Amino acid sequence: MDPRPRYCPERELPLRPYIPGRGPHPSASSAPQHPASAWAGGEHSLRAHPDYRWGVDLYNHRCYWEAHESWESLWRQATQDTAAHMFLQGLIQCAAAALKAHMGQAAACRALADRGLAKLHGALDSVGGDRYAGLDLRAFTADFRGFVELALGSSEPPQLHLVAR
Repeated sequence: MDPRPRYCPERELPLRPYIPGRGPHPSASSAPQHPASAWAGGEHSLRAHPDYRWGVDLYNHRCYWEAHESWESLWRQATQDTAAHMFLQGLIQCAAAALKAHMGQAAACRALADRGLAKLHGALDSVGGDRYAGLDLRAFTADFRGFVELALGSSEPPQLHLVAR
């Protein structure tokens, strides 16, 4: 049994993560596809949104490209320059950095991580506190920075854990 919590268990995880250049693109395979759902905006509705929670599940199960895709549908709906927009863009960039680390592309990983962590810090600065949409962002950003500073390939990125208020 997998010890990682599931936040959107009603959606099936892919059989294997998509790694660009190493297999068929998910749209050309039998990977589970889910249409994007409408989102009204805001932190509280984001926390409950299935695309957000599914993105957390995908990220935690090393499906970084798929997590990026799930969160991107929400990011496109977010109002520019809001905490939600910065937060989602930061998560997307951290997922892309984790994928680049998995692929052994250290420079790309670091560049994406720097941009993603800056966006996550910007989201926190705009709302105050340590949490946003159920994530303890202060802890995650510190852990992610530590992951990036380690020799790439020797560790896994930190998990995302949704917490109660």
